[in-house]
Amino acid sequence: MRGRHSSNGARDDGPNRSMRNGTDERAVSTVLDVSLALLLISASVLVLGLYLEDGTGAERFDGTSAERTAETLAATTLSIQYDIGGVESSDSYVPPGLTPSGAYERAEYGPATGLLADAAVTNAGIGDHELLAYGDEYEDAVDGSIGSTLVGADRDRNQDHHRHRVYAVAVWEPYENASIRGRATAGERPPVDEDVGSATITVSSGLPPLEEAAIRDAYDRGDDREEGITLVAELLAERLVEGYFPPEQSQHALESQGLDRSLKVYHYRETAAAVGVEFDDPDDEGGPLSRSTANATAANERLVYGERGPETMLDDLQEWFGDEDEPNGLAAVIADDLRNDALAPELEEIDREYDDEAADERVEDLLVESIALEEATITVQTWEP
Repeated sequence: MRGRHSSNGARDDGPNRSMRNGTDERAVSTVLDVSLALLLISASVLVLGLYLEDGTGAERFDGTSAERTAETLAATTLSIQYDIGGVESSDSYVPPGLTPSGAYERAEYGPATGLLADAAVTNAGIGDHELLAYGDEYEDAVDGSIGSTLVGADRDRNQDHHRHRVYAVAVWEPYENASIRGRATAGERPPVDEDVGSATITVSSGLPPLEEAAIRDAYDRGDDREEGITLVAELLAERLVEGYFPPEQSQHALESQGLDRSLKVYHYRETAAAVGVEFDDPDDEGGPLSRSTANATAANERLVYGERGPETMLDDLQEWFGDEDEPNGLAAVIADDLRNDALAPELEEIDREYDDEAADERVEDLLVESIALEEATITVQTWEP
């Protein structure tokens, strides 16, 4: 595990992203601890085979090397503080009756690359709809801490100035060109006329990988391409919602009182709005978000399938993919995105170059190649001012 830890004013609920139990098993960020429930990020997933020497004889940090900068960020543990009180600006957030002083304050520490990936996941949105009102605060905290660290690492021993500038961008998306994505940056974007070095590393997004066999099985169960894409979209949506809202921990939060419940309901409602779904007023009994009738499993199913429910998913393909109706539910959003936007150019090229069964096999391969829930990428750029 990355070994990051955090402290906050609210009770933790367990080992998933929206909770913590005091061990090293933790969620992508405490920003999400009580509301986003997005999945564990483990340390040691960097695909960059670099290391730093220790001791007085260690090689001094080379500020002009993007690879060395990425190495430094991966090897450096940072501490950040931030505030999630921005939720109070959202119309879908209902604060608890009593909010103790400091309840919205959070602290976090971990590898710089891990925190930057956390910031990207925290900033996740669907299309133009941001899921959290406080993602910028977390990103700013990470940015400031990384900036301070690089200032210390890159100060010339004999001169009071910095030898280089750094810009780092973390991106998370569950499949290529997805409308569901998160992005976070640290540093200032390099000028267009500068000679810039660049290095890209891959870190864990916190989501367990969606296995190739599962993707192929889902696609093969469809009677044609449209059904195959839809069934893969269903699988993706189920995995994402389960990661955002682990059923057991989400159920516990919905049944609780105070800040935990308020944040969980807020996140459910924000996610629902992003995928064209509505929940009943959480104060009204009978709905899945009501405290007296809380049902996280039913709430998750509503997010995945929308008002139609899973039993009508394939029956509604024409409505899903038509121009008259907006997608309803995350599975419909993903299916529409895969077909009409994210993979549209590749699908058109396949149709031009292949016929029938060969085209169908190539579409299946394309889905396997494009889906990467478990990965976030960090690109580091360096230049001399």
